[in-house]
Amino acid sequence: MMNITERYLGRTMFAYSALVLFVLVSLVGFFDLIYQLGKASGDFTYLKVVLYVTLKLPTYFYELFPIALLIGSLMGLGNLANRGELTILRVTGWSMWRILLALAKTAFLMWLAVAIIGEFIAPKSESLAQKVRVEAQNKNFSLDIGTSQGFWLKDGTRYIHIERIISEREMNKVSIYTLKNGQLQSLQVSDKLIYNDDRGWLMPNGESISLQFVALPGELRQLLSEQETGMTAGQLAVTRLQLIQQSLQQLPIALPFLPEDLVKLDIDSRYLSLYDLYNYIQFLQQNELDASAYESDFWRKLSMPVVAFAMWILAFPLLFASQRQVSIGQRIFIGVVIGLGFQLMNMLISNAALVYQLPIGVVAFVPALLLISFAIWSMRRLP
Repeated sequence: MMNITERYLGRTMFAYSALVLFVLVSLVGFFDLIYQLGKASGDFTYLKVVLYVTLKLPTYFYELFPIALLIGSLMGLGNLANRGELTILRVTGWSMWRILLALAKTAFLMWLAVAIIGEFIAPKSESLAQKVRVEAQNKNFSLDIGTSQGFWLKDGTRYIHIERIISEREMNKVSIYTLKNGQLQSLQVSDKLIYNDDRGWLMPNGESISLQFVALPGELRQLLSEQETGMTAGQLAVTRLQLIQQSLQQLPIALPFLPEDLVKLDIDSRYLSLYDLYNYIQFLQQNELDASAYESDFWRKLSMPVVAFAMWILAFPLLFASQRQVSIGQRIFIGVVIGLGFQLMNMLISNAALVYQLPIGVVAFVPALLLISFAIWSMRRLP
């Protein structure tokens, strides 16, 4: 259980980190709002732009948390250092490692809350944001986006289900339901849909099933009415359902979007949960498709707790290395430089791993582990 001192340290770090996270999310959201307002037109009104940006805020919370934790720790603990409170703790027998352990409890609880947002709230919020924007910019259809079960499109009397988007020119597991007077009229299914510049969307190998109600012959209606149904021949009218099934090869399919629109419909893999990313990777591998980009996002997300811990622990040698007065502005500047520099390096290493076919799982953790090792080495050198 945390004692009074641990709670005091934890509250200080939490207050400053939450404040920094709020400021960073507000800034990113504001710039995104300005950018999206420039695209507002037609049904994509200013109100829907505000709704779209608001729905993206949980994603910003998740992605900006490591930097906010670093800057918040530098500011909060730096303020305690400037007032001499950390020096008093050291004099009373609190080592750097004990202070680190005390604050690690609060940092873990903060990360747990942010991880829940990133895994359960942000993906759903992101998909809803995409739905708001796409439906506003495309009047002809409505959209229901799912994360692991594909998404639905409504185009007039047709309902289109797309299970997987492989690229902007290829989709897997496509089903097109056509309704008439509220009843299913036909169904077209295909394992793959590809886009041809000359002919549009094509079904390389598909199947079409048409449903038609056909009147029974008079003699059969008379027989059924007398022997089985108890109804008269006049009462027994259209009762037979006829199924017409045919194979489709290279058949053009009219869809309410182009490849460039399809990019907007799919959710960026960075915003998917670990569960959905894992399932998508398994799907791509089973179909002998390239899954390296999704594997990179999966391992990047899996390594996020280690990255956050690495950036947080680096604040301690920076704090204890200098007990002199340091302004909050200087600490913010140091935190921003370290946070952005580390994120940039992490991104470059991940992209290099994809290009040079390096083990993505190992590369995702290496920068964070090196930073943790450097922070521990620096703390051991301090008196």
